[in-house]
Amino acid sequence: MKQNIEDFQNLNSLLNKELNQKEILASEVLKRDGRKEEFSSEKIYNALHSAFSSLVNQEEMIAEKTEEITNEVIKTLKELKKELYSVEEIQDIVEETLMKSGNLDVARTYIRYRYKRGVIREKDSNLMREIAEAIMAKNVQNSNANLDEYSAGGRMGEVSSLILKDYALNQCMSEMSRNNHLNNEIYIHDLNSYSLGIHNCLSIPFDDLLAKGFTTRQVDIRPANSISTAMQLVAVIFQIQSLQQFGK
Repeated sequence: MKQNIEDFQNLNSLLNKELNQKEILASEVLKRDGRKEEFSSEKIYNALHSAFSSLVNQEEMIAEKTEEITNEVIKTLKELKKELYSVEEIQDIVEETLMKSGNLDVARTYIRYRYKRGVIREKDSNLMREIAEAIMAKNVQNSNANLDEYSAGGRMGEVSSLILKDYALNQCMSEMSRNNHLNNEIYIHDLNSYSLGIHNCLSIPFDDLLAKGFTTRQVDIRPANSISTAMQLVAVIFQIQSLQQFGK
């Protein structure tokens, strides 16, 4: 492991020496958000190392292949002789180099990783845009009659709601449930309270409870045999639900 680290440091030092020569390669990369930063061969090396590591178990071979592809990517960038490179352009060259070298499985792994990162960036970008609109009160709907979304408290509430909804969809339910909700195949009410376990509106299966009976903490309730009993049990069910959910 120590030898591998030293090999990588030597490679990185060599690559950076090459990059310092202006006639060889530009020293800046254009980020997706418009910022510019100094080119780093280490980022290419690390990305390739992760891709190879997911498929190859031999560290020596991983280091050798990673170094080989990194050198080829640097060589291609050098031949382009551009003043500025975008992140996408560099990643495209990495993919092409992997495929040309016959490392198709690694190329597929790298492409999948790149796609997943793109999905995450897009999701985060959409969330940030929605938060900005809520803060600036650009899309006020006043869906809650008791809250003015133009007020400071109203805008804070909307931002909190957006974050909690996003967390519930991406951290608290299955992929199928999330997709069904987003595709309007089902509707999860009070989504902003989902992760907290608080739901003001519930779909209680009264038909099943009244037909089969149910059990509380204290007693078993038999099925209703009359309209009068059924209505009494409906009141009991509401009371039990309130006690279970809100402790009141």
